[in-house]
Amino acid sequence: MNISSKKILFLLAAVIVLVSSCGHSVSDCQMTPQLPTIEPDYRDIIIPPNIAPLNFRIREDGRAFKAIFSSAAQEPIAIRSSSGLIQIPMRRWKKFITACRGDSFTIDLFVQDSNRSWHRYPSITNYVSRQPIDSHLVYRIINPGYVLWWDLGIYQRDLTTFREKAIFTNRLTKRNCMNCHSFCLNDPAQMIFHMRSEFGGTLLIQNDEVSKINTGTAFTMSAGVYPCWHPDGKHIAFSVNRIFQNFHAHRDKSTYVYDTASDLVIYDIANNRITTSPAVATKRLENLPNWHPNGRDLYFISASEFINNAPYDTVRYDLMHTTYDVATNEWGDVNPVITARESGKSITFPKVSPDGRFLMFTMSDYGYFTIYTTSSDLYLYDLTRQEYAELAVNSEHVDSYHSWSSDGHWFVFSSKRKDGLCARPYFSYVDDDGRASKPFLLPQSDPAYYETFLLNYNVPELVKGPVKTGHWQIAQKAVGDLVPVTFDSTVAVDALSGATKIVADAVSRPYH
Repeated sequence: MNISSKKILFLLAAVIVLVSSCGHSVSDCQMTPQLPTIEPDYRDIIIPPNIAPLNFRIREDGRAFKAIFSSAAQEPIAIRSSSGLIQIPMRRWKKFITACRGDSFTIDLFVQDSNRSWHRYPSITNYVSRQPIDSHLVYRIINPGYVLWWDLGIYQRDLTTFREKAIFTNRLTKRNCMNCHSFCLNDPAQMIFHMRSEFGGTLLIQNDEVSKINTGTAFTMSAGVYPCWHPDGKHIAFSVNRIFQNFHAHRDKSTYVYDTASDLVIYDIANNRITTSPAVATKRLENLPNWHPNGRDLYFISASEFINNAPYDTVRYDLMHTTYDVATNEWGDVNPVITARESGKSITFPKVSPDGRFLMFTMSDYGYFTIYTTSSDLYLYDLTRQEYAELAVNSEHVDSYHSWSSDGHWFVFSSKRKDGLCARPYFSYVDDDGRASKPFLLPQSDPAYYETFLLNYNVPELVKGPVKTGHWQIAQKAVGDLVPVTFDSTVAVDALSGATKIVADAVSRPYH
């Protein structure tokens, strides 16, 4: 049987299922003109061919519900429910979307009212991309206030199923804080994250080998804070920051995180050495470095020198560019890419796409820590055309931290669009022209999961497989001694902000 014949048979099967859904004939159904309300909103979206089932709840009054998934490539799936919860069997779903790869499918919904009359809603059409998404998502689970870390951890979720597993939690480290997990080129075997308080240090994982290092030196204002791995897996760019928090007494604002000083440094893993340059250790606030895939170009953000008692909402960051040669330890000139004066906003979280064509970033009215800022939206900068535009994924609430999938066609970002309180991961497809599709929420086995799970998914990072390093293996290093790094003796300035001369009586900066 050829492909065309199979498609005809599947279409006929779908018609038969649709006809039988309303009784003996289609005329038994009353057509309802408005679109159905479903949660999560899985309508008119592009999904990867390896995503877990898109389970949802039909938010219409009724005593019985039906959902029929149809395509020209696979026999239909019919789901019946008395509660409106539509939960798709895993095996049937995987077979269905694999067959739909590079094609669309429809969802037809039917609701029976209290008089036992069936109502049919307009069909929902979704599309299955040919490009899969990286198989795992890593995130930190933390209280929405970001100041309560009695019980937090870094977790990984298999996006092809509903399996979630802890990479590391703070139950073995006296409930301390941990943050800023990062991976090299979406590789789960190369990871770092920071521990704070009593067991402070940076946990470095490379091919199942774990070490705990102190990236703070006598010549840096802090240990490394916001990281970005170099593509070679042998260097990591960090910001070093003096970070503070203020709390608003306002209904629509909670916390404001800001720096009084910040600079950039680079950590050479093999030589266990920190280096910097006067160009990126100035009185300005250099922050959030991000490497281009070519391993030479380095993007970051920068704001004017901190002024005490200046209005907090006047601090705005520019997008900047420099170069660094890891072979020669030489820095290039620093130049602006997009200024706050030009955009009228503040830029943060620059992330270059894996193919080096685009740079995604967040813009808000002020500051760089945008998880609390409702004006925070995502933008895309075309590095070739040197122009940027707002992405069609934003909402009226916070849309912030984002990361790319390894193929550059998918990205994940944090959004508080559901309730304005909790950050949850949303996914979107980017085509070759930089157009982003309507985002969809991380699927769960229980469609009502997010109604009771009131914690934040923080710093979502896509990786190409599971982190295999064991919890106990990490714990043994986490409570162990720190390995101190050295500071590059060829650098005649330090990263205490302002390119000041190295002083002999400086002391090592601890983790806080």
